[in-house]
Formats: sequence, C-alpha cells, structure tokens
Amino acid sequence: MDQPATLQSSRALRILLLEDSALDAELVTEALSSVGLLVSIERVVLEEDFSRALRDGEWDLVLADYLLPGFNGLNALALVRGQCPELPFVFVSGALGEEVAVEALKRGATDYVIKDRLDRLPATVLRALAEARERTEKRQAQDALQKLLDERTALLHELDHRVKNNLQLLMSLIAIEIRHAEDEATSRVLERMRERLQALGAAHRDLYDKKGSSRFDVSNFARGICGELTATVSGVTITPEFDVENIEVEATKAAPMALLFNEIIVNAISFAYKERHGKLKLVMHVRDGRLLFQLSDDAFSREEKQAAQNGASGIILKGLARQLDASVEWPSDRPEVLVRILMPVQEIG
Repeated sequence: MDQPATLQSSRALRILLLEDSALDAELVTEALSSVGLLVSIERVVLEEDFSRALRDGEWDLVLADYLLPGFNGLNALALVRGQCPELPFVFVSGALGEEVAVEALKRGATDYVIKDRLDRLPATVLRALAEARERTEKRQAQDALQKLLDERTALLHELDHRVKNNLQLLMSLIAIEIRHAEDEATSRVLERMRERLQALGAAHRDLYDKKGSSRFDVSNFARGICGELTATVSGVTITPEFDVENIEVEATKAAPMALLFNEIIVNAISFAYKERHGKLKLVMHVRDGRLLFQLSDDAFSREEKQAAQNGASGIILKGLARQLDASVEWPSDRPEVLVRILMPVQEIG
C-alpha cells in the first residue's frame, strides 16, 4: 500500500467533519494523524450546525458521511458548493454505493473513501488539497492575466483616442489650408492629402472598433471606402457594386492597404468617369494565399483606361505596392477591367 508523504506545515489543516458517530470521527482523526498530518477537526452532526460552521469558519477541507439523522451528504455537498465552490469535499461513508458515488462526483464532490478502507484517506486528502491548491493558483494566474489584459486594453483605448484626435486635428488644419489655397493645383494636392488621412482614419476606426488590434477587416474597409468615395463625386453618378468575400488580415497591413486602395479608387473615379455615369465593380477574394483587388465596369474606353493609368500617383502607388509586395496591373486585353492588384496575405480566421 502506498503511503502519502508527510505534510510539513506549521499550521494544522482545518477540517470540517460531518459525522454522527463519535467512534468513526476518532478513526478518521487517527487515520490522518498516523501519517504525520497535523489536523484540527471540528465535528458537527446537524444540518444547522454544519451550515453555521461552513458560514462562520475558514476551512481547508470538508469530510462528510453520507447518511445522517434528518440530513444527508448530498445536501451538505449542495451547501458547500453554494457557499464555497472551491472547497474540497470528500465523502467518508460506509453506505456509499457505486451509483450514489457517481452522482456525488457529478454534483461536485472531490472524492470518496469507504470507512472500512480508511488507510486510503490520507492519500485522498492530500490529493484533494493539492488539486484545490492547483485550481487556486490557476485562478490567480488567470486573474493576473485578466488584470494585465484590462490594463493593456485601457492603454490601447487611450492611444486609439489620441490617434483619432490627432488625425482629426490634421484634417481640420488641411481643410483650413484648402480654403486659403491660392490656386487650384495647391488646393487639389491638399485635398488628396486629406483624402489619404481620411483613409487612414477609416482603417484605424475599423481596426480598433471591431475585433481588436490583431486583425484588420480589409473587405469591410474596401466596401466602405468605395461607397464613400463614389458618393462624393459631383455631376456624375457612379454606382458601386461588390463581389467581396469576408477577409481579415494581420493588423500590420492595415495602413498600407488602406492607402493603396484609396489611391486606386480615387484615381479611378477621377480619371475614368469624367463625362459619363457608370458602375464601379469591386471584386475582392483570396485564393492560394493571394488577395485579388479588382475594379471593373461594363466596359472602359481605351482613353479612360489610359487616363486612369497615367493619372495614378506614381511614386506613392509604387511605394505602397512595394511595401505590400503587391503587383498593380492595368490589363489592356480586358476592356471591362480597369485595374487589378494581387498581393500575398495571411488570412486570420
């Protein structure tokens, strides 16, 4: 028979014993003391005494008989789990059949020992205490982790708030400069800068207001910015249509993706729809680890396609494409397709 290791502690284990037999209580005490366990046991018999002791005392363990006068172990277990969910509870009974034992464990009992095998009690007690200690340490670790996460989230929200305020301040300053611009060319350059800041702001909003800073809902962003930009065009009606899958990518791609898509869409609207109405169809999906972003219409004229390609913000567009390892194509063999972007991505599920 395996004997439990002696518990070395300067404090006695505080055990609440629910037992109507004084002799059995002595045997329980002897079984624990015989292997060096230092115990302080309070024995109770009646339900009201058990409830009071449970409420007023601080206990390391509950040992309980199953059958008692006007009371039973399952009722005692329910009281313990209601008041002290983490407190170890071990049945010590001579009348605990297999079905009752299984039911007791389902209801939250830690373990059980038959009275004619009290030699097993010390090992059972030590195991129950070790499991309780492990649960407590795990809960404390989880609480500490949750506290750290809460602090990080609060800091992130504060940073988010400051970034939003700073972006808004910059856009307000640029708006002032636009109103006081001396010529149309300067006004247009400033307006393009404001549009880029708006794209960054939209990406930042989607990034931090939805599923957290670890993922960027690029499909939602693309739909949103396409709808917003087409709605602001004066004198021409451009109807956006979408064939877009739900795609989320790593957050580090949010800013360059937002700026790249903004450049492409603004360029298309500015140069490919100067004198006509039309549909701007956005296609976006991922195949084999590559994201396709494509703008098309029923058919662009050769002049419209050439104007859009020539009007693309060369240095900026190339820089963003290089950062994303993306290719930007202006297919001449498909009149309906204005521009196609392909880039490697790692989707976040």
